[in-house]
Amino acid sequence: MNNELKKVILNNHLHPLGYQKIRNVYIIKDKDRSYVIKLNTNNYDIYKYLISRDFFDFPENFNKKNDNYDLSEYIEEIKIEYEQKVNDLLEEIALLHKKTSYKRELDLDNIKKIYESIKEDIVKSKNYYYNLNDGIDKNIFFSPSMYLLIRNISLLYYLLEYSEKEIDKWYQSIQKEKGIRVCLLHNNISLEHLIINENKYLINWDKSYFGNPVNDIVSFYKKYYQNLSLEEVLKIYENKNKLSNLEKELLLIKLSLPERIILTKDTFNDTKLINDELFYLTKIYDYVKKSD
Repeated sequence: MNNELKKVILNNHLHPLGYQKIRNVYIIKDKDRSYVIKLNTNNYDIYKYLISRDFFDFPENFNKKNDNYDLSEYIEEIKIEYEQKVNDLLEEIALLHKKTSYKRELDLDNIKKIYESIKEDIVKSKNYYYNLNDGIDKNIFFSPSMYLLIRNISLLYYLLEYSEKEIDKWYQSIQKEKGIRVCLLHNNISLEHLIINENKYLINWDKSYFGNPVNDIVSFYKKYYQNLSLEEVLKIYENKNKLSNLEKELLLIKLSLPERIILTKDTFNDTKLINDELFYLTKIYDYVKKSD
């Protein structure tokens, strides 16, 4: 036990019977209850803000404003089915967004940055896949991973063209708005960060910030697309928090951007990586075609 941790224990009058370290987190078992301590972080202001917005789905916190650590109640998790927990995580994200949403005056410079960033990403992805396509075509024999990618390359090109067309339309439309919705984003979406007991608790708020709700949904779907269709995601999310048409458009644009698949000499892993990405992109493609 290092000196910094001992100081936290002493300052908070804890009487530890033992402790466990998991990565950068300490779980302290006290005679009456257990605590979680994260050194060199303090989310005091975030917790106070959440309480002010009637969002209480996080463990009880014992910080003071100027502490250089996070001290919270340790919640023992009950076991539930993986698929159910995925749904619960999405519901918690939607509830967080609903409770913390507000309209901010439209910042045209910031909107332009979003637009230019997506356009730049599209151009880079197009150039990357054009060059990769040309390089693979020069081979006499294709590896399984090369063959799988080339056989489905039109799917990537279609979604890149779709994204490029739609981001231009979105940019023209958003400039006519008077304001834009922002909310507190958790920005660290993971099943590990949802604890379920009698209640649901979101943990690990270190990366949270105020921004467009779309960003959390993108992070969620890119992790858990194998469990849910995009239609299901929107249905679950919008049961708690409705998205505007422009938010849905931006969501679909961001989801349509393919990852840049870096081929290595490990054919097995390359093939798996490509197959996973194609499975994801096919689900987005199907949704796009239904929406036309």
